[in-house]
Order: sequence, then C-alpha cells, then structure tokens
Amino acid sequence: MKFVSHTDYDADVLITGAGPAGAACAWHLVKAGYNVILIDYQDFPRDKVCGDFVGPIGIKELNTIGFTSNTEFHKTNVIKEAAVFLDGKPLIKKNIPHITDLPDHGRVVPRMLLDNWIVEEAVKAGVRLITPCRLNNFEVFNNGVVSFCKMGGKNISFTTKFLAGADGSSSTTARIVNGSKPDARDIIVAVRAYYENINCISGQAELYFTSKSFPGYYWLFPTGPTSANIGVGMVLDNFPDGEIDLPELLKDLVASDETLKRKIGGGELKGKVLAWPLSTYNPDAKIISERVILTGDAAGLINSLNGEGIQYALLSARWASECLVNCFKENDYSLCALKKYEEKIKTEVGYDMSLSNMVIQFIRNRNLNPLWLNLLAILTEKASKDEEFATVAGGILAGLVPAKEAVSLSFIGKSVAQGVETTLNSTLNSIKKGPVEIAAFGIKAAGFTLGQVSALVQQRTEYWKWAKGLAGNGFQLSAYILKDVKQRLKN
Repeated sequence: MKFVSHTDYDADVLITGAGPAGAACAWHLVKAGYNVILIDYQDFPRDKVCGDFVGPIGIKELNTIGFTSNTEFHKTNVIKEAAVFLDGKPLIKKNIPHITDLPDHGRVVPRMLLDNWIVEEAVKAGVRLITPCRLNNFEVFNNGVVSFCKMGGKNISFTTKFLAGADGSSSTTARIVNGSKPDARDIIVAVRAYYENINCISGQAELYFTSKSFPGYYWLFPTGPTSANIGVGMVLDNFPDGEIDLPELLKDLVASDETLKRKIGGGELKGKVLAWPLSTYNPDAKIISERVILTGDAAGLINSLNGEGIQYALLSARWASECLVNCFKENDYSLCALKKYEEKIKTEVGYDMSLSNMVIQFIRNRNLNPLWLNLLAILTEKASKDEEFATVAGGILAGLVPAKEAVSLSFIGKSVAQGVETTLNSTLNSIKKGPVEIAAFGIKAAGFTLGQVSALVQQRTEYWKWAKGLAGNGFQLSAYILKDVKQRLKN
C-alpha cells in the first residue's frame, strides 16, 4: 500500500454525513481532543423522512451531548404510552416500559429540528462543518486516507487519518467498502406525512396493523395535541410480488381505517407525502475496512422489526468514537484495531438485530398474513393480562429489553400457552353457536390450508428462497442463542 505523499493532514477524522450518527460521533471526538471535519451534501437545517420517535435510550444519549440544557428539545412532545391496533380495533395500550437508568418516556422530534440541534452542538464543541459537500470516492494509504469530494461544483479532497461513513442508508462510503449497494432483502421502504388539526392523544404513540400493510405497519406519532407524524413502512422484498404504491397506500389507510379516520377527522395534510429507503442490519456486510469505519444507517444499524434507527445511530456514534480514540492513544491505525468496534456492535445489538431479521424473514411470506396477524393478536392478548410479559414484549419492540428474553423458556412458554388458550376458546365458541358456525369454521380452515398448498405449488421458487432465508437467519440467531445458553450455564 502506498503512502500519502505529504502528511499535512486536514483533520484527524473526516466524517461524511451530518445526521445523528455523524454529528454525534464528531461531537464525541472533538470533546476527546481530536480535530474533526464533518461534511454533508445538504445544508442544515434539512428534513429527513422518519417516524421522528426518539426512545428512552436515544434521549439518554442526547443528554450526554448537551441536550439537558436544550430548552427547545424539552418543549417537544413527550410519549409515555403505546397502543396497538389490528384492523382498526384496539388490541392493547401500555406505558412505555420503565428501565433502570433510562427516562420513562420517549419524544417525537421532527428530524428538521433534531438533526440541526445535534449539528449545532457539534459545531459549538469545535467541529468544522462543511456543507454542501458530497463524498465521491476515497483512497486508503498506509499513513492516511484521502477523500475526494464535490463542493459547489468544485472537486476538493481531504487527507485524514480516518474516514467515518455516516452518510445514511444510501451511503457512498458503505457502497465502496462493500463493493455494492445493500441487498433488496435488507431494505425497508417508508413514507411519512405530517397532519395538523387532528384528534390525537398527545402522549400516546400508536401502531396499526392490517393485511394491506403487512409485512409492515403504519403509525401515528403525535408531535403535539393536534398534530402528528403519520406514515407506513414495509419490507421491500416480499412475496407474492405485487406493485405497492406506498404514498397511495397511506392515503387509503387514512381513509379506510376507522380508528385512524376518526382521529384525523377534518385534519389537513401539511406538505407532501415523502418516501425513503432504509437499509437494515446485515451481519455479513462490512462495517469497517482499512482506516474506514461505518456508523448509523450507513452501517445498516436499523432494526428491521420496528424501523428504529435513531438510538442505534447515537449509540454507534459513541462506540465508533471510543474505538477511534483508542486507536489514536495506542498509535494503532490497523484494521485489527478497528475490529474492536465491529465486536462491540455484534455484542451490543447483534442478538437483537438477528432476532428481528428472523421475524421479518418469516413475515415476508404474505400468503401467511392471516396467520401472522393472528399470532400478533395472541401475543398482545397475553401482554394485556401479564405485566411481566408486556414489559418484555414491549421492551423488545422498543429496543429497551435484550432480544434474548424472547427466547427464554418463560416467554416462549407463556406465548405457547396463550396460543393454545386462544385456539381452544375460538373452537369452543364455534361449537356453542351450533352446526352452522362449526361448518363455517371448518370451511375457513380448509380454505386457508388449500390456499397455502396452491401457493406452494405455484410459487415454488419464492418458497425456496424464503426457506433458504429462514435457514440463514436461523443459523445467525442460533449462534447468539447458544452463546447465551453457555453464559447462563456458566453463571
């Protein structure tokens, strides 16, 4: 590998992308005493398509970078409850699980505000912000990395000791590191709109499920007493194939879901319905290479089950900065030194992401939507009666409770028991209603079974890919499960 012909570095680290991951990483590095340049292809403030929900972990991370004194942040809408609806009917409403050392609430903060506030904290700390400036390519040398960028129509370059890619799901840095764009299987597509003058419960985040939006869900996250972020997200790669226009689907859901329609009432759409792809976690994708480290969405650190990305952006920003600070202190710029960051990601979020990927792989099969939605109803029914179960289930969905709790004997046992109870009750109710209802129940079950057999015959290739994906995800998840079992036995 060649050496940079001069060692007059422009900074210690160049960070591409000034979203939460990039700006927070820059803040941590500057506070540790290092020189950082932060670039973004857009000027700030700028919008970003997102659900805007910042959970307790995200709030805790924000407080470490100066948000405790941000009065405007503390005026944003507080969320203390979450409700789940299925086909327009309420399933469950619970408080956000309160975990020790974490706030007991989340907040809905439009990204136009949140991202700009983080950037302002970074600049205040001493980060050099350059916008609009886009990374086009980079070249790694033995003694540094040269990043080639475009700024105002001019080609410029930066010579630094490290490059940190935080340039989002469409990351140029990640594409160069991995040699390709993210696989379609790892993509979630989301659309978002803001509504005003609606009838919402300001402290309650709401998730909606229906066969129209599955595998995915739509949401109503209040930004205040009479306004909300409303959107829908769906796994891109699912079958059977069908063209789904998400902006039109959102409009249809707003018009057809009785609960959502009542809440919106005579409210007005503010601005446009905007769409954006999100790259979710792929354990096989590279997040480090020689003198390069990826954080946040660029590293695929989006939970495929709930679409959460902000807390992982902020966490990975801190972990990446800690790794780079250690490299500087040890004067070790090797790939081996960066592997500590890779291991940190696997240790802290790998289990959670692998479980989420496994669930998503199951529900890619839209032929089985009735089954998946019935399982959702069963789990929420159990959660409504069992506070401990609700804390685990809700905590996992919110990224507050380790995913390993979902594969504990207690959680699985309660889930199975509830499934048996619900099935028996449904069968007994049909029997009580007489022969006509029994016949209808049998016809419905037979129709579903025959439909699945027909789908299997007609969609053999898709089913094979689905089964292969389940096996791959199962292998990844089983490694974490076995490691956890060994640890429990040792303790």
